This record gives sequence, structure tokens and C-alpha cells, in this order.
Amino acid sequence: MPRLGSLISVLLIISVSATAQKRVAAEMEVKTLYGGKVTTVQSKVFCSSSGRLVQVFESPTLYYTVTNPDGEFKMYIPGTNEVYSDRKEDYSDRDDLLYLFLSGRGDDMGLSLYGYKLASTAREDGGLVKRVYVPSVPGKGAAKVELVQENYLPIYLAYYNAGGAVVSRLYLSSYQRFSNVMLPLRVTSVQYTTKKDSTLVRTLYKDVQVDSQDPMFDFQVPSDAKPVKNPFKGRK
Repeated sequence: MPRLGSLISVLLIISVSATAQKRVAAEMEVKTLYGGKVTTVQSKVFCSSSGRLVQVFESPTLYYTVTNPDGEFKMYIPGTNEVYSDRKEDYSDRDDLLYLFLSGRGDDMGLSLYGYKLASTAREDGGLVKRVYVPSVPGKGAAKVELVQENYLPIYLAYYNAGGAVVSRLYLSSYQRFSNVMLPLRVTSVQYTTKKDSTLVRTLYKDVQVDSQDPMFDFQVPSDAKPVKNPFKGRK
């Protein structure tokens, strides 16, 4: 099932000509509410159509992360010239909102990337359209996913388990046009960890730039960076 909130991570793209865009940059703020506590993470993101994603985190310690659709991940701390590297599917940025935007997968919100197929389409009150997706391989991922569109723009997703209960919800709003694309600047996800508890993640985007020439798109970890297993070990 796609990551809901990373945002880094979150999902979307709407535009027939989205694939014409090659680069998107934005400032991102992610607030997470869990167990009565709120954490806030701010970063700048730089995504290329190849799927390469660079994020810059400035507080409390300046560091960079670089990921790609194959799950390759690097975290670099310039203050100590240290780098942590790993590779696993969880690190893949295939479901990152900006990557989906560049790859033109707004029709199904990237669900086909995870093996889901369209099962039904129905028109709801107010001109809404609800599409239901199920896994191509039964038992793999969510049992059912509902996608609701308004004016051809995704505004809501719900993931169901085999028992028919909703395990997570995703809301997309505050759409704004950038060049020839529409992008939601507010994304809220709710994941029901238990019957009595949930995790709420709100992601806000601002200062979106399409096809800018910022050098951070081509950021590379210095070749002399020291490999480490835990770059934040011993830090407060």
C-alpha cells in the first residue's frame, strides 16, 4: 500500500501535459499529530522527471537526502561530511507527490504502480466521481481503495482492510495552477493505528517552482564523504 504522508511523502498529479515538465521544486511543511504530541518538519524538495528527489532539511541540523524510484537512499550531513546509504523498497519515491506529478499518474493516483486495478466507477451527488480499485493479486495490499474526484481532480482516498474497515484516509485540497498543471497545496492523511488511536499528518506546499534552474536538482554527495551507519549517533 502506498505511503500516506511522507510525505516524504504523499500522491498526486493532474495534467495531460504533465510529462512535458521536467523539474518541480517546493517548500514543504509536515505536521504530525500522534499520541497527543505534534512534530513539525520543514524541508525544500527538488524533484526531476527521472524520479530523483533531493530534500534539504535545515533544522536542527543541516542535512540532505537523495532518493530515487529504485529505493536507493543517501543522507548527507555537510557539517561532518558523513553519509548514510541504504537501499530498500520503503525508500522508493514512486509515491511522492512531486514525482507522480512529473510522471503524469493523476488518473489513478499511482495505484497501478502498486498492483491495483479499477473495479468500478460511479457518479455521486454534486458531480463527484467515485472509483473503486482492488488488488490485482488478491490479499496483496489494501483489500479495496476508493478514489473520489471533483472536476476531474482527486480530493479523497480511503483504504479498506479485508474486514471492510477503513485503515487510512487521504484528503487533497487547496488546488492551484502552476503552468499547465493543477497541484493540491494541502494534503491531510489519517492512519488508524488502533481502534482508539490514529496518526494525523498534514502536509503544506508553498513557493512551487516548475522547471526552475536551481542547482540543488543536481546535488551530489561529495565523493570524499565518510560512510557511517548512523549519521545522528551521539547528537541531541
